[in-house]
Amino acid sequence: MPESLHVLVVQVGGKPWALPMDSVEQAFELSRHTIHDLPGSRLVVFRGDALEVIDTASRLGVTGEAEPAAAAIVWAGARRRAFGVEKLIGQMWLERSAMPSAARGSVTSGVVLLPSGEVVPVIEPGVVAGAWATDAEATSQFSELQKSALLEISNIGSGHAATALSELLGKPVEIAYAEAVLTTVAAAADRIGASVSPSALVDTPLAGGGGKVLLIFPDGAGAQLCELLGTDLNEEMGRSTLREVGNILAASYLNAIVDMTGMELAPDPPSIDIDLLGSLVARSLSGADPNDPTVLMRSVMTIESSDARFAFLFVPQLDAVERLLGHLGVAA
Repeated sequence: MPESLHVLVVQVGGKPWALPMDSVEQAFELSRHTIHDLPGSRLVVFRGDALEVIDTASRLGVTGEAEPAAAAIVWAGARRRAFGVEKLIGQMWLERSAMPSAARGSVTSGVVLLPSGEVVPVIEPGVVAGAWATDAEATSQFSELQKSALLEISNIGSGHAATALSELLGKPVEIAYAEAVLTTVAAAADRIGASVSPSALVDTPLAGGGGKVLLIFPDGAGAQLCELLGTDLNEEMGRSTLREVGNILAASYLNAIVDMTGMELAPDPPSIDIDLLGSLVARSLSGADPNDPTVLMRSVMTIESSDARFAFLFVPQLDAVERLLGHLGVAA
C-alpha cells in the first residue's frame, strides 16, 4: 500500500516544493511584515517573536521569480525559522515515491506526487536552514569502528529499558523496534519526532558537568504510559509518575554505557516538561553546541496491545565523548 505524507506545498523558483507538516507550525503573509536586515541574517517579528528569515530559493539552488510573499514557520535544528516562499499552495496528503538516485540531493529527503502526477521534492528543513549537514559530514570525525562501538550501547540499553519497564508495569514488554543514530545535536533535534506534536520530556543532568540525557515521549506516548500505570498525565500525580518512569529508563541506558566503559555517570534529579516537542527540545538543548556529536536512540516497545514509544538522547560534553571512546578502547 502506498505511503502518504502530510505536507505543505509551497512555490519556490516558480516550482512546487513540499515541507513536511511534522515540522511546520504555521504560515503567514510575509509581505505584510517588515524584514530587518542584520549582519549575517534577516529577521522578521511575528507575534512577538524574532524569527530568522530563510532565503529558501537560494538554499535550494533555484532562482526566485519574485520576493517571498509568504512564509512558513518551520522547526529546524531546535529553532523556529521563517522559510520565505513565493506562494502557499496548501496542505495535502500526498503519495510518497522513491527518489531516483540521480535526483537525490542533500537538501531533499524524497519526493511526493501531486494528483496531476507532477513530482514534488520534499525539503529537508534542517539542511536547508543550515542547522546541520548530512550525516556523513556531521560524523566524519568518527571512524566506523568508533561508530559501531558507540551504537552498540543502544542495543544493550534497549534491553535494559525493556526489562525495567516490564518490572515496573508487571507486564511482558517486547522490543518491537530500536534504532540508534550517531549524529549532531541539531540533526538529532529534528529526528526525535514531529516538532509540532504534544509530547513529554524528562531531562536528567549528569553530575560533574558530564552533559545530560533526555528521555522523550513523543506524540502522546507519555499519556499512554500513564494510562497503563493507572494515572493521568494532565494531573500532578501523572507527571510525577512519568518523571519516575523517565528516570528509570534513562538509568537503563546510562547503565549500559557504564557496563561497557566503566565510566562514572551519576545522574542528578530529573525534571519533566510537557509542551510541543520542538519547544521542549529547544529549551533542553539551549546550552548545547548544535554541532556537537550526540547519540540518538529510538525505541518502540510493545506492551500487550499498546506501543510505548520513546527516544533517548545522550548529549555529553565533547570531552566526555572522547573519554567514552577511550574507555571503549577505540580512542582517536
